[in-house]
Amino acid sequence: MSKKKKDDGGLSLKEKLRIVKRSIEFIEACDKGQVFRTTIKFFPEVIRTFSGIYLSSLVIDGIAAAKPVSELLIRAAVICGITLLAGIIEQLVSMHKNAHKFNYDSFSQKKLWDKVLTMDYHRAESTDTKYKYQNAQRYLTGYGIEAVISYLSTGAYSIMRVVIGVILIAPIVFTKPAVTGGFMGFIQSPCGFIAVILLSAALIAIVSFIIMPVLVKYDHEALSDEGVNEAHRVGNSALARTVYNYRFGKEIRIYGEQKLMLQMLTRANDKFSEKEEEVLKKTYPVELLDNIVQLLVTVIMYGFAVLRAAGGLMSPGEIVAFVMYFNEIKFGIMSTSGNIGQIIVRSDFCKEVFDFLDIPDDKYMGTLPTEKRDDNEYEFEFRHVYFKYPGTEELILKDINLKWRIGEKMALVGRNGSGKSTLIKLLCRLYDPTEGVITLNGIDIKKYSIKEYMELFSVVFQDSALFSFSVAENVAADTEYDREAVEECVRRAGFSDRLGEMSDGIDTVLYKDFSEKGVEISGGEAQKLCLARAVYKGAPFIVLDEPTAALDPVSEYDIYTKFNSIVGTRTAIYISHRLSSCRFCDDIAVLDKGEIVERGSHDVLVLKGGVYAKLWGAQAEYYKDTAGELFV
Repeated sequence: MSKKKKDDGGLSLKEKLRIVKRSIEFIEACDKGQVFRTTIKFFPEVIRTFSGIYLSSLVIDGIAAAKPVSELLIRAAVICGITLLAGIIEQLVSMHKNAHKFNYDSFSQKKLWDKVLTMDYHRAESTDTKYKYQNAQRYLTGYGIEAVISYLSTGAYSIMRVVIGVILIAPIVFTKPAVTGGFMGFIQSPCGFIAVILLSAALIAIVSFIIMPVLVKYDHEALSDEGVNEAHRVGNSALARTVYNYRFGKEIRIYGEQKLMLQMLTRANDKFSEKEEEVLKKTYPVELLDNIVQLLVTVIMYGFAVLRAAGGLMSPGEIVAFVMYFNEIKFGIMSTSGNIGQIIVRSDFCKEVFDFLDIPDDKYMGTLPTEKRDDNEYEFEFRHVYFKYPGTEELILKDINLKWRIGEKMALVGRNGSGKSTLIKLLCRLYDPTEGVITLNGIDIKKYSIKEYMELFSVVFQDSALFSFSVAENVAADTEYDREAVEECVRRAGFSDRLGEMSDGIDTVLYKDFSEKGVEISGGEAQKLCLARAVYKGAPFIVLDEPTAALDPVSEYDIYTKFNSIVGTRTAIYISHRLSSCRFCDDIAVLDKGEIVERGSHDVLVLKGGVYAKLWGAQAEYYKDTAGELFV
């Protein structure tokens, strides 16, 4: 194979070998010594196999020569002893290897999780990244990196079989001279043995370099087939929503979606079966040819042994040893070839893991520390900001100009899809503007250390998530926390009554993913805990993106009436579809189709008769008897 890329766009041999090297380094980084432990486990098997063959031949020759029974028993005992000892060593090595395998599984998964948790947010949100992650998960173990290590170790084992087999078979063939002429003399001579070896080697080469690569190619096609990969993703998605996440069970049962889920799984399985049947049809004639060639090698080998034995050049024990050594050599050569082929093929799958781990973080991380101001005098400004999501051409935000200072409360309102949440993602540096600049105290926010910059914000998103940790750990976002501060934040967020019903208080575990004692909470209760988390962080800037969307009117009123005490002196940006909740804000910015079309107080905007007034009028019938009265 050329070192240049192949016509089909595949990897060159040099690139494949580089990936194999990186795979070894990766597995060693996850669990040092794993490659050695995987390889060393075959040594006891080699010792057991060849010592068993050698000692068995001695026992057979002893029987043929009518040796004393005691001597035969000693030889048999030695065979059993070596076999037992090798078996014990093999078991201990395997136990040690299996105990360490957990380390590899844990650390390799951790490398994927670390990448997911630390990559640029716009990368994590990308569908392409999700596909790469699924492929990396699939090829991290059996099909990819682990497979390469396995084939390397079995390849080393195969080479040992060949080397030791040749060393042990040579004395049988070269120690006794030929005793006759002609064809039998040729067979009995070293030249005859070399001729047999060359003929067998030629046939083995056909298996190793013609037949095996074809089988490996079909194997590769089956594993890399895009239809199979898509079916794999669909199957995993269906399982994730049925077996691995019990929260989907309500909708599945209410809407009778069992049939739909089963159909998804069935289609995925059918695709696997279809591809497997296709591969079997291709491989059957190739495997048949493989068996025929191997049979020819066996016939040649046995024929040679029988002819030498007939000439009196082999004892019965040597005949057995010769045949078994030759088998070890033959299978060792073919196995080595197959392992090399598989290693080369599996390097393509290992690349999928590294393609994910190598996803670049192109966001400028910044170096300036954010100013720690005791007076919390921070000023943010959007200057002619435009934005479109990566890979798209549609502008979501157009020429946004906004400025606000700490202590001010601003509401962002507008129809769905007007760009409100996207604006917040830009403010928090989850995305960077396509054009324009966002500044903090007059400095481009890109220049600040992104970690320090994000510490300025507490955000409650529409889809804010809680995890199956304790209430306190969810609020503090840490395993170490100030208990009194957690309880105070929970109280301020209006969760005290529900907390009082929990037997373990703030130590109560949420949900039942990891504990049968886990407590289920409603969407509104979860949102209150998200509010408590935002308060606990104590950041000078708080963003509330529809924080009351899942709350009932009474709870919503409770949050709003306590809003000033919850936010305190911090800057607050409030996103809401319920315009009644915006009346307490100092300033209201109205977005429409990605542009700020109006700005002012509630009263001013209503009197203006523009977009805000129309939205207010459209909603008035729904809240004039409830929420509207709450804010009079």
